[in-house]
Amino acid sequence: MMKIKFTLFFLLAFVHAQATHIVGGHLFFNASPTAPYNYNLGLTMYFDALNGDAGAEDEYVTLYIFRKRDNRAIAQIPVPKLSRKSITYANPLCGISTLQTFMITYALDVRLEVTAFSDPEGYYMIWDRCCRNNSITNIKNPGEAGSLFYLEIPPVSRNGTAFVNSSPSFSEIKGDYACVNAPFTFDFGGTDADGDSLTYTLITPRQGFSSRSNPGAPGLGASNYPLLTWADGIDEQNIIPGPSPLRVNSKTGLLSVTASHIGLYVFAVRIDEYRKGEKIGTVTRDFQLKVVDCPRQDPPILLFKPKGSDQYTDHSQIIKINKGDPNCFEVAVIDPTPNQSLKISGLALNTGNKYFNLLPAQFNTHTGKDTLRFDVCLDDCFVSYDNRPMRLELIAEDNTCPLPLRDTLSLLIQRTETGNNPPELSTALPSDTITVAAGKNTSFDVFCNDIDLDQLALSASGRSFALTDYGMVFLPVSGKGKVQQKFSWTPPCDAKEGEVIAVDFLGEDQRCLDNGLKKIKTIYFLIARNENHPPSITHNHPYDSILFRIDEPTPISFQVTGNDIDTSLIILTARGRDFDMNEMGMQFDSKRGQFDLSSTFLWKPDCRVLQGEASRPFLIDFIITDQACKAETDTVSMLINVEDVPAQKIPELPNVITTNGDGKNDCLILDDLPADHCNQFFIDFTVYNRWGKKVHYTGSKDNWCPTDISAGFYHYLLRYSNQNIKGGLTIMK
Repeated sequence: MMKIKFTLFFLLAFVHAQATHIVGGHLFFNASPTAPYNYNLGLTMYFDALNGDAGAEDEYVTLYIFRKRDNRAIAQIPVPKLSRKSITYANPLCGISTLQTFMITYALDVRLEVTAFSDPEGYYMIWDRCCRNNSITNIKNPGEAGSLFYLEIPPVSRNGTAFVNSSPSFSEIKGDYACVNAPFTFDFGGTDADGDSLTYTLITPRQGFSSRSNPGAPGLGASNYPLLTWADGIDEQNIIPGPSPLRVNSKTGLLSVTASHIGLYVFAVRIDEYRKGEKIGTVTRDFQLKVVDCPRQDPPILLFKPKGSDQYTDHSQIIKINKGDPNCFEVAVIDPTPNQSLKISGLALNTGNKYFNLLPAQFNTHTGKDTLRFDVCLDDCFVSYDNRPMRLELIAEDNTCPLPLRDTLSLLIQRTETGNNPPELSTALPSDTITVAAGKNTSFDVFCNDIDLDQLALSASGRSFALTDYGMVFLPVSGKGKVQQKFSWTPPCDAKEGEVIAVDFLGEDQRCLDNGLKKIKTIYFLIARNENHPPSITHNHPYDSILFRIDEPTPISFQVTGNDIDTSLIILTARGRDFDMNEMGMQFDSKRGQFDLSSTFLWKPDCRVLQGEASRPFLIDFIITDQACKAETDTVSMLINVEDVPAQKIPELPNVITTNGDGKNDCLILDDLPADHCNQFFIDFTVYNRWGKKVHYTGSKDNWCPTDISAGFYHYLLRYSNQNIKGGLTIMK
């Protein structure tokens, strides 16, 4: 890639032959889609392949860039030839031996330095070369006339940010010719990669500073380059004279002309590029059109026979088709010129869908008197609505050279019924007007049904506003035969009392696109005064306090219910006073909704919640809150006192055991010890001999029958969480 700075590049000297057969062309300047400040620039040139001097076909062309503000030279760039190809005719069978053109493309990738290409007034690029064809009809001294191609570009950076722009791109020019005294059209339009708008204007081609003696002279900057000198009787309004002089459509770039004399005519079109109303670029395209004397050719003629008539007419007609009438009608076409190949096509102008068929769509004639008939058959979806006829244009096109001749027949078709029924649209509301209040939710279902069981689409839109901007919720839905969707809205707190807001619900039958089979139902929302009623909350326990002893087997359980007569969203929650309900193992699910909510409180306290205390109170607030603009709450509380089991006296253990196997006093009985509770629970029981050696240990209240130790005196230690008991025990055998 060549890097272009604020520098002039001096090239090797090329030996230039006189390019006496330049047909036309244009410059291009295209931004890289991925790399800022990288561009592909070059020249597309059209060259007379029959009469052109092969030596005039350069391997390089030199493009010059100047600053618009002061015409200062910024760079000259050698651009290599990339390709050469013969351009074709719109109809290749229409070629003539005296017209053949090459399209030669020169291109190079470059990177432009921001500091050199950021002047706010922009830049322009030129290619200046002599000479044009000697045989050009509409200018003076054509063999001495040069060609200067011109392109304006904006700065590559604005306000420190890359300004990306590409010049318009153009499809390959066809090598067609026009016939004298015959209408001719020529697509000279382009497209813009940046989405900029383009306008087209016929102008006088530029002459430039090159000459026959110096055909490749270095490019010079100028605010006004020399123009070609028109022949007598020629100007920009009469570039190609005739009944319809050359014109260009300013929006599409389509050229049209009916020339009165044969010849070779040069012309130029300026294409201006606009972005947000600002002109940011210009490119000129030069070309030549050859007008020749062609054999007389007559266009085809389309004919229609109205219902009830035996005569064909070529005038536009209105056709009324009632329910039950045939879907097809007959049209005829003739072509006074024999041995033509005719193509039939059609276009429905009131719809973007082709709901008709033409059978057959192609014919071959043998004589100028052949009358060929075809049927136009309408689909069920070809229907006119609201007494508005559908306009159908039928087009017959022959294979005349250089461009086909055609005839158009317009038919206005009024067809109001085909058996497809519109959908039905309804809501769950008693009327089309509903009163709503700020902060209070409103919801209802919308239904769309179709007795034909067609595919349906249900949607909604606000009158001059988007549903989402107002916080309304209604998602589009589709289905076959029957669909429904819920509408929901909570008007904002700043909604104005007395305001009426309209929402249109749309049900569409989608059997046929753009068929007009739809129903609209409008619901009007009247904003009323916000009279909010406070919610209330209760529980179903008979008391507002509960005493729970830790050894009770049944958990605490009761139902909490909140309600609100308004439509506002309500929220049911619970909160412990100075404690976390989850940490205490309490279960209560928060709820949200409308009108009535309920949730169950469930808790089975254990010793952990007492935290070493004999008892502990737990106060719980159950809260219902509405979400209206003036939020209201109600609270009901429950006090739960959790108590430990009262401590019991530990009985004295026997001091003598007789292990003689008589079944009496053989064991030390421990399972009569008190049951465990939070602050008094059994730890272990240990027996020692008189020398302090452990002879028995248990961590449970298992009875001890000492059959495997000798008789004698022993010590024991009974440990509880709140006391230790020591004693003596005599074992007798």
